[in-house]
Amino acid sequence: MAPILDISKLSISFSNYGRTVRVLHDVDLTVNEGERVALIGQSGSGKTVTMRAVIGTLPMPPAQVDGGTITFEGQELLGLDRRARNIIKGTGISIVLQDPMLSFNPVLTIGRQMDDILRYADVRLGRSRSKAERRDHAIDTLRKVQLPEGGRILGSYPMQLSGGMRQRVLIGMALLNNPRLLIADEPGTALDVTTQAEILNLLNRLVAEEGLSLLMITHNLGVVRETADRVYVMQKGRVVETGPRQAIFEAPQHEYTKRLMEAVPPLYGDRVIDAQNVRDPRVSVDIKGLTKDFTERGGFFNLKRGTNRAVNDVSLEIHHGDIFGIAGESGSGKTTLAKMVLGLFEKNAGQVTIEGRSLDDFAGTTEFRKTVQIVYQNPGSSLNPKRTIEDQIAVPLKFTGADHSTIKRRVGELLTMVDLPTDYASMYPHELSGGQKQRVAIARALGQPEDPCSGRTDKCA
Repeated sequence: MAPILDISKLSISFSNYGRTVRVLHDVDLTVNEGERVALIGQSGSGKTVTMRAVIGTLPMPPAQVDGGTITFEGQELLGLDRRARNIIKGTGISIVLQDPMLSFNPVLTIGRQMDDILRYADVRLGRSRSKAERRDHAIDTLRKVQLPEGGRILGSYPMQLSGGMRQRVLIGMALLNNPRLLIADEPGTALDVTTQAEILNLLNRLVAEEGLSLLMITHNLGVVRETADRVYVMQKGRVVETGPRQAIFEAPQHEYTKRLMEAVPPLYGDRVIDAQNVRDPRVSVDIKGLTKDFTERGGFFNLKRGTNRAVNDVSLEIHHGDIFGIAGESGSGKTTLAKMVLGLFEKNAGQVTIEGRSLDDFAGTTEFRKTVQIVYQNPGSSLNPKRTIEDQIAVPLKFTGADHSTIKRRVGELLTMVDLPTDYASMYPHELSGGQKQRVAIARALGQPEDPCSGRTDKCA
């Protein structure tokens, strides 16, 4: 039987600012009917470019296909015009993206957005259905993704749903027109582990019950172990190894695949300790009795309806040099606690001391910004799309008064530190993969000179 998706010798380059960079090199990949295939590799390896070439969303230019073919159910995709390609989208191939909030229109209800998909497909396929029929179909689809309260979901806005519900709705939207191939691009990365497990179980069930074929694009080997029948490993735009899941995990052949497997930390095992096995007695962060309440309001006059306690009497100490983890499901209060430590949320009770100084007197000062930084979960929304990578990493450096040459040198050091080429400094966020953007966010958070007075032209007190 011919594969439902067949990528053969695909090569793609990007041309920007007078330079051309080859990002895919003779990529071969197949997905058979009813099969679950995983495409894995570190950020920037070419996974998402491959996916976008399949669904036809690569911007051309700057992208250009240098060679190869992409065949779906025996039909060559690269030579199709826009209208023919759009007919295949949604009905033949659908996609579930990594961050559902970036996939929804925040000012339209879920029902309106699902109805737009159905109406557009009806026009393309020459079907005629009433609004009530489309609504019933949308509710039936939501039931398939384990959302029984379809009527309430359709009347809700994206921000009114939890992360897991938004991801389920996004999967439901991808299934509205009964596609044969579902592409899932990191569908659980933005979710907590329990919700992620539910989404993976849902995808496995849909493949079994709906006759779907699944192409999973991920860097999470735990996800691959739970979902894939076959695995492709990509490195620097090349497929370096492929095989059944068991063979890839138990007997990897390529050195890069072996490094991927070795990089996965064990969930259980010996506790990580420092070389001296002695804890530094100095306390960097001291939290005592921290509490945060949020006021719930509603109605025409926005009257107070009650309060919701998000953080309740939390106390902890983080010693100098500690790697301190706070784990919990979505809504457990982790981010609220972090934002209080950053001074972004006012506390209702408790005390935070950082490096011996009370947060009440410390927050908001230049010295505080030098001492405390944050790396957010989603770099796509925390990076400015209109500024270059160099400009964004240089933001905290400019608070130190460093001159241009010092800033430029330090930006190069930080890019090297997070394993990115220094020539990425002139690029913009949209030119990077999700993982590469997260590395930029980490570099920006670390963006202080070793000496706070480095590069100052005046006297440094």
